[in-house]
Amino acid sequence: MGNRVRWIEHKGERIIFCDYSNIRDEDEFIRAIVETETEVLKQAPGTLILMLIDATGSHITSAVTGRARELAAAARKKGIPSSPTAIVGISAPAQMAIVMAMQFLRPDLHIAESIAAAKDWLVGRVSK
Repeated sequence: MGNRVRWIEHKGERIIFCDYSNIRDEDEFIRAIVETETEVLKQAPGTLILMLIDATGSHITSAVTGRARELAAAARKKGIPSSPTAIVGISAPAQMAIVMAMQFLRPDLHIAESIAAAKDWLVGRVSK
């Protein structure tokens, strides 16, 4: 794994933590998503992957969200189900609009106020 993606544990549950914080360059952001995709696709088909994304201080573009959709499609193709995802650090109105549109398509996407709250929300999805 690279610098931006790593596995963490919270309350006994494994979470993939995507540290996309402070990425202002679109190409760098896309490279970070590719890093995430590489790690996600290493998982066995049927694996529920809890995902925590920190986008604090980053610039999310339509190309970035498009690449994120490609990651999700690659995971589905491998048999990895759509899994709960929590995002922290979304603040700019344009970025919030992009995430809100994604939430409409993915009800398992949650905007959290902090990393701690995001972890708790993700762990709570496992028991539901």
